[in-house]
Amino acid sequence: MLRPLVASGAVLLLLAGCASSNDQMSVDQMEHVHSVATDGEFFYLASHHGLYKMKGDSWSQVGEEFDIMGLDISDGVFYASGHPGPTQDWPDPVGIIASEDKGETWTPRTLMGEVDFHLLEVSGDYFVGVAANYGVVVGSSDGAKSWLTLETPSLDSLSVNPKNGSEILIISEGKLLLSSDAGLSFDSIEAPDNLLLVDWFESGIYVSTDRGLFFSSDLTKGFSSNPEIFNKIQAASAQGKNVIVLDEDGVHISQDAGESFRLLP
Repeated sequence: MLRPLVASGAVLLLLAGCASSNDQMSVDQMEHVHSVATDGEFFYLASHHGLYKMKGDSWSQVGEEFDIMGLDISDGVFYASGHPGPTQDWPDPVGIIASEDKGETWTPRTLMGEVDFHLLEVSGDYFVGVAANYGVVVGSSDGAKSWLTLETPSLDSLSVNPKNGSEILIISEGKLLLSSDAGLSFDSIEAPDNLLLVDWFESGIYVSTDRGLFFSSDLTKGFSSNPEIFNKIQAASAQGKNVIVLDEDGVHISQDAGESFRLLP
């Protein structure tokens, strides 16, 4: 998952009522879509009212209602952070919770009642997140058992190498920076200017400006521009051949590794 912190944690969309797990909705019927994700098979939206999965050209709620601020999918496990829903007897914030059944059920993992992660990235035993209620970036290299505050540059987005969690990419002041030591230091990487977002997935790396996507299969070989033009990109995610982009026009999806996109109705 990736989204810019400058979006203030929410893309404000019209609300036409809350959905039960059997209801189907379009994007413009939801409120506060915080981020997007894909596991390579399905597309997901993380919202103020819970997790939604695309079925056909509409969205169906998965599992219980709760306010998902940060969401990541790693090795088939869903990780989330945010605030409990009306039927959950959990502390607020929920810290990190995990689901091994694609969001149908969630179990506490760590930091319940302590941390609200607005960005959360997981790779193996490595966890990196923006602890919004403390205003810091924190990381763990032992499966979220212990945490360190990372002295990162100011950032708009971050993503962790899914094959090596000690490698972290961030967007800082429109530039792409790489850490190879779990966030202890960062070096500049050649990339397009005026970047807002970064997403590191199994097949490569996407970065974006507010209107364009750029892809690299290898940081040493630079980035290629995707021909699709977007309208103020707010969030994006990729896995396998699936790519999902949220902008001011709605949700765009690609199922052919970004060769073509379609805007969902």
